[in-house]
Amino acid sequence: MLHKTNEMRGYHIVAADGAIGHVDDFLVDESGWTLRYLVVDTNNWIGGRSVLIASSAIARVDSPNKHIHVTLTRAAIKSGPSVKTAPIDPAETVPALWIM
Repeated sequence: MLHKTNEMRGYHIVAADGAIGHVDDFLVDESGWTLRYLVVDTNNWIGGRSVLIASSAIARVDSPNKHIHVTLTRAAIKSGPSVKTAPIDPAETVPALWIM
């Protein structure tokens, strides 16, 4: 099933052991246009931050309830890489700028 990313922004992330945050953004591989990571905002948790969850960790998407279930635990998500510390070229995380 296909899902629009603009509709999935804000979906709640449900880890194997409970809720952890919500989808804030997506990182897409431009060479194949495949979803690489969900950017998850865990700021509603003490010490929360924006972390990356690999698309391979998605177990299922529950659109009616706006939930994305993942195979990771909350502890694994909280200790996962942030957008700032992940080995991603910073140029790939900034919006495109068009000068005309």
